[in-house]
Amino acid sequence: MDQNVLLTGLIVLVLILAFMLISRTIRERRQMAAVKRLKVEAFSDLLKSNSVEGTIVGVAKRVSDLLIESFGCDHIIFLRKKRGLLELNYYHGIRGFNRGDFRFSYNAQLGELLRNDFVPRPTAELCDLVPEKFYRKIQQYKLDLFFPIYWRDNLYGIYLIRSTIKTDSPAFGLLAASLAQILSAAYHIKWHESRQDTLQRQVDEISDRLKQMRDRDRSLVDMVRLVRHRDSRTIVSQVMGKVREASGISEMVYLYEPGTETEQPQLLTNGLSRPVTVPDRKVFEDIIKAVESRRRPKSGELAADSDLAADWIRELQQTGLKNTSSFPLTSSRRGVLAWTSELPAETVEKNLNTLRTHAADLVENAESFERVEEMSYTDNLTGLANRRYFFRRLEEEVSRARRYNRQVALIIFDLDGLKQTNDTYGHLAGDAVLKQMGAILRRSIRTIDVVARYGGDEFCVIMPEADEATCSIFMHRLQSEISRSHFRVEGVENALSTTVSLGGAIFPDHGEDPRQLVFAADMALLRAKETGRNRSLIYSADI
Repeated sequence: MDQNVLLTGLIVLVLILAFMLISRTIRERRQMAAVKRLKVEAFSDLLKSNSVEGTIVGVAKRVSDLLIESFGCDHIIFLRKKRGLLELNYYHGIRGFNRGDFRFSYNAQLGELLRNDFVPRPTAELCDLVPEKFYRKIQQYKLDLFFPIYWRDNLYGIYLIRSTIKTDSPAFGLLAASLAQILSAAYHIKWHESRQDTLQRQVDEISDRLKQMRDRDRSLVDMVRLVRHRDSRTIVSQVMGKVREASGISEMVYLYEPGTETEQPQLLTNGLSRPVTVPDRKVFEDIIKAVESRRRPKSGELAADSDLAADWIRELQQTGLKNTSSFPLTSSRRGVLAWTSELPAETVEKNLNTLRTHAADLVENAESFERVEEMSYTDNLTGLANRRYFFRRLEEEVSRARRYNRQVALIIFDLDGLKQTNDTYGHLAGDAVLKQMGAILRRSIRTIDVVARYGGDEFCVIMPEADEATCSIFMHRLQSEISRSHFRVEGVENALSTTVSLGGAIFPDHGEDPRQLVFAADMALLRAKETGRNRSLIYSADI
């Protein structure tokens, strides 16, 4: 009898183990089938649509299709963030619902949770951060995972999914996080494009108003035409030149606040026969205080208000400038205009009052365009220029070198051990190395050089006015600098290290246009890697 019981128990145990083994095998096969369904062509098409030719609608559709076809997601909800609310934007596999159940206010606590990472996590973590009615819907549709669409400080939405395949594997998390990053980038690009469209509409509206101005406002028309000037480095001199003409000023000195707190004040003169010294920031603050404390002070009166600024005020007196006026450059950058005119001071002041707002709008418009353009040309991880900006500048530098019969050096290099770092410590560690690499490169280049992240772990440096010897010296110095560097990674006790392989090419010796130059530098880089890595080579015909 005891033998029969023991035998029955063994049979039951074997059946249980067999069932567990079969279930595990089925889940793993489903997982492998999902990975196989994620065709390289489909993923490549998604990347292309995002970076080259797609719209946000097209990218979002491809992401949803991949979730359904390759990730086995039979239930999907995407909540789009809009003006402080999360609203239903896309759904798949759910029926019989009220859209109001999927609409609620976004809060800071939820934002902190979503900011952590892009890897899918259990929806149970949302329990105390979303309305109870919405959480009941999550449970009703068995939505067991969520991941955010997040870039920098901007949340664009949240995906909630239920998958029929094994979701606790690293492969599933990595692939889903990749989709989240791709869609996040698409939304971020759209946000910047929308901002630029808004600025362009403002430009067009101002341009339309110009057509309606009367002939007597011709000088003002000439100034406002600068609305299409988008270089903040030159807009100030352009605008203040028009201010001088439109207000009837014959000679002027314009002292204004710099773009950053660390810079010294900027000085612009027009019509003067002798130079004026640029005061330091402390004197500038004293001058601003003296000017803003009076309605229309003359330059001679300012010396009594400030012993510190007396020398600079004396310089103004010696140039013959008789009046000073507060004239802010923008809403956040102060300025002082010292001037003289054949017109009565009251007339000039009236003209300046008319021009102040227009001048500030023009400068702020140029700065806004520059900021939008700068962000579209910047690599978010390293803070360096991105591939798009690299090709633009390479075209410019090659054209300039061709015009003046000069040389340009191009260096392309990559990290020798980044894949090993990713495999050993994870991709966040690799990102930390790349970010610190950006800091090393910024302090290693000359002022006139351009450094950019070419893609992945590849970087490039454009060196105007550099011959083969200069290029070779720089590559050896950079190679040594990086090999000596220690890269700190959160969660890793010891600092990491890496080496680089570099390839260089010179215009016009190794390439007569940007495309040929990139090819030559790339071939030199490949040869450096093939012959042992941690090397630098200049292109030659036998490579």
